[in-house]
Amino acid sequence: LASETAVSSTETASGKIDLESILLAIDDFFNRYPFFVATCTFIWLVVIPLTQEYLSKCKFISAIDAFQKLRNDPNAQLLDIRNKKTMVSLGSPNLKSLKKSVVQVEFVEGDENGFLNNVLSNFADPINTVVCILDNFDGNSLKAAELLYKNGFKEAYAISGGVRGKKGWLAIQETLLPPAVHILPKKKKKKTKTSQQVGINGIDQQAGDSEASSSGNVPIANNPVADDV
Repeated sequence: LASETAVSSTETASGKIDLESILLAIDDFFNRYPFFVATCTFIWLVVIPLTQEYLSKCKFISAIDAFQKLRNDPNAQLLDIRNKKTMVSLGSPNLKSLKKSVVQVEFVEGDENGFLNNVLSNFADPINTVVCILDNFDGNSLKAAELLYKNGFKEAYAISGGVRGKKGWLAIQETLLPPAVHILPKKKKKKTKTSQQVGINGIDQQAGDSEASSSGNVPIANNPVADDV
């Protein structure tokens, strides 16, 4: 019994010594490298939380997640940043069923300030607005989202795949989205009938002008009363 007690007391003493040596080593490290310790502390307490918050409010989201935000959040709005030429043939999603309209502002790389000013002029309360950004694919949507989030929007999301991408709006709308919000190709206007009509009207107009001209000139040139005088 005495020997067992002695062994246990020795183990306890060695454990205390090991713990004390570890604490002394840590304290010595802090004293030698205070700047490194302060930097690590700053990163852990400030940088990481801010990065996590940033990534949670400015990132790619799927088209179905974007639709759910637009449907469920009254402050969520859709921003279409495609160029006008693209939207002539393929318009924006129809959000009338959600009692919302799509804001269309073209994003031109290199003219970020112009884009930002145009967007801000279309949103009365950006600080409380969640904006989902739709591009043709998703090339500029994340850049636009980062720009808007940094300049006061509550949240800004880039729709992954955009309109035409692999998992974009068009790719999922038939299976995951209600028909009311489908993107439909715009019908091309028939120019042949219009041009024919213009031609016919032009001929009619010319005929009318010639008749009016001749009828107006005849009485003056061949007026028998004038010859008698």
